[in-house]
Amino acid sequence: MPPAWTPWPLKWSPPPHPLPIAFDFADLDSCQALVEQVLDRLGRIDILVNVATAGGETTAIVEGEWESWRRAFEVNVIGTMELSRLAAKAMTANPGGSIVQVGTIGTRVLPPGRSRYTATKSAMVTASLTMAKELGRSHVRVNVVTPGFTAGAPLNAMIDSIAIRTGESADEVSARLATGASLRRHVDPTDVAEAVVFLAGPGARNITGVELPVTAGR
Repeated sequence: MPPAWTPWPLKWSPPPHPLPIAFDFADLDSCQALVEQVLDRLGRIDILVNVATAGGETTAIVEGEWESWRRAFEVNVIGTMELSRLAAKAMTANPGGSIVQVGTIGTRVLPPGRSRYTATKSAMVTASLTMAKELGRSHVRVNVVTPGFTAGAPLNAMIDSIAIRTGESADEVSARLATGASLRRHVDPTDVAEAVVFLAGPGARNITGVELPVTAGR
């Protein structure tokens, strides 16, 4: 029977402070340099969480242009999966680790005007869940957390734009949107963060290839 596996040594402790490193998701050489710097300064990679996104602007397909689509694909698909690929190769030497991607409820709702964002995010989710199958024997887990409408500036901007279009108040729009969720509320950023922490940690050691909706039941 194979030994029990944990995604990091039991005696491991994080560095005393965050280590900020600037890089460009859309530049493959920059992704490679990031991984090399992390390995050089920390010695190993146990967890990767990909949050950065591009292509969130609202434009109908018939009115859009392909350069913005290309940028969205470079960040949301190619850059995200390149960083995942490089991190996974480093994790196999540990052995094992956890990769958590952040998706969007837009891939299910398909809001008009957001096709470049939702299409590229959907491609990322499909690639990530396939990657989970490919990396299982290396004890590298890959999962996706998909937030619902999450409190913060982007949701406020969406509510304000709807309010202008419909003549409702922002509070009325927010309440109406909340009724679309079973729990009748929006998601807090901490809800998403806690789901990511769970999937990244040892409590989820037998969970891989899962898309976890944190949507308040939307």
